[in-house]
Amino acid sequence: MTDVEILQECRMAALEERVIARQIERLAMAGGPRRLGSVALEIGADRKTNNSQAAQAQQLEGLIDTLIRKRDENIRIIERAEKVIGGIRERRDRIVIRCYYVEGESEYEIADEMDMSRQWVNQRRNKLIDELAGKKQGR
Repeated sequence: MTDVEILQECRMAALEERVIARQIERLAMAGGPRRLGSVALEIGADRKTNNSQAAQAQQLEGLIDTLIRKRDENIRIIERAEKVIGGIRERRDRIVIRCYYVEGESEYEIADEMDMSRQWVNQRRNKLIDELAGKKQGR
């Protein structure tokens, strides 16, 4: 797997986590239980219910379990991506690549955090990806 493919795989994993986290947040804001684990609603052994609050709790619990599993799976992907990122010389470039590929942030979010333009973030990211792709091809 090339460095660019590793970073792309990491970004997809980060975006998947963000989607699940947003679903959890929406469900919790829609009236789901605010506390989970031992304090959450007790649900029958067959996990079937006509109670909408209990059903919501089940859905929320399932999403949280999914997010935890996903994060555990993504640890290896992130470790590989961090090795790639560690080879980037400039600190600002490492930040751009880490935020975009590991954290799953948009160029607008990164630009805002770094007090730069979105175009600058886009140009730096594209330049670095081209360099990483060229490195593997022996340019």
